[in-house]
Amino acid sequence: MSTSKPLRSDPATIRVHSHDSSDAPLLVHRELLLRDLPAHDSHQYVLICDDSSQIVGVVPTSEINRRLHSQNLFERTRWAAMPIGAMSKLSFSETETESPVLNKHDTECTAIIQGDVLFGLAVEGELFFSWKRLESVFSAALSDPLTGLMNRMAYERRLEEEWNRSTRTGTAIGAVIVDLNDFKKINDTFGHVIGDQVLVEVGRQLEMSMRSYDVVARFGGDEFVALCLGCAPGDIDIPMKRLQESLAGISIKTAGRTITVSASIGAAVRHSGFDDTSPEDLFVAADNCLYEAKKSSSRSWRIEFGLETPGRSEPVSEVFQCAINQLDSYNN
Repeated sequence: MSTSKPLRSDPATIRVHSHDSSDAPLLVHRELLLRDLPAHDSHQYVLICDDSSQIVGVVPTSEINRRLHSQNLFERTRWAAMPIGAMSKLSFSETETESPVLNKHDTECTAIIQGDVLFGLAVEGELFFSWKRLESVFSAALSDPLTGLMNRMAYERRLEEEWNRSTRTGTAIGAVIVDLNDFKKINDTFGHVIGDQVLVEVGRQLEMSMRSYDVVARFGGDEFVALCLGCAPGDIDIPMKRLQESLAGISIKTAGRTITVSASIGAAVRHSGFDDTSPEDLFVAADNCLYEAKKSSSRSWRIEFGLETPGRSEPVSEVFQCAINQLDSYNN
């Protein structure tokens, strides 16, 4: 028998007070570093705003504290130097929309109630729902149900957001594409249940191989993607090699046989020149590297844009063939 409580709506009044509420969210700029965050222990949420003071994201303070108090000193230090905007998994559109204006102390509304708990409010044709109750719903809409990673829609939005941040700050950004080799053969031989098990394990290894503040997603099928934020020249090699090693270590036993995994990886990093290109250009460059990786024995290729090369005064960003570098081979 279901124990869920039905929703109901009752007449209500919003009373706007001049004093601050004890549980009011903290409002900060998206470029504020976590180490510079003002005292926030009395706030359950931090609202993130842009240069125009428009709200563009929300982060629970519990998530901020978990990162700032991590037992891993390296991760704790790196997170402290990251802008709070990098933590916003769910972001709001920066497009301004018309909403009700509270120009008086008492505003008539409709309270949406579940049991004895306020679920939301309806005000002048707008619905305002409890973030605490709906956060998991929005997160599920942006997550891959099999692996729990971000899905393609969430990744593409984060790519756009992080590209805009790199444009403002000059911070490097890298796109990584991972494509499993011969995955169809695994599905055909062992069935989709085992295939799903392989995908879950690959997703887990991908998360472990990247840094905690990098963005990891399942793009679709047997293809995974990641964003590496703040890459120094050559840094992208490290997670790529680490990922190749971790994937090579996957061993799934079924029906008396052992399934191993290998993947082709392409990556592109832009260190400067963001105004002259787009996030789509970065992704296409990484996809081109993936194509090169599939043709090579190395299975890993990358390109870095905006680097100065010895004897050249201009960046190598326009010279794809000269800039591409083959990584060390990790053959199974």
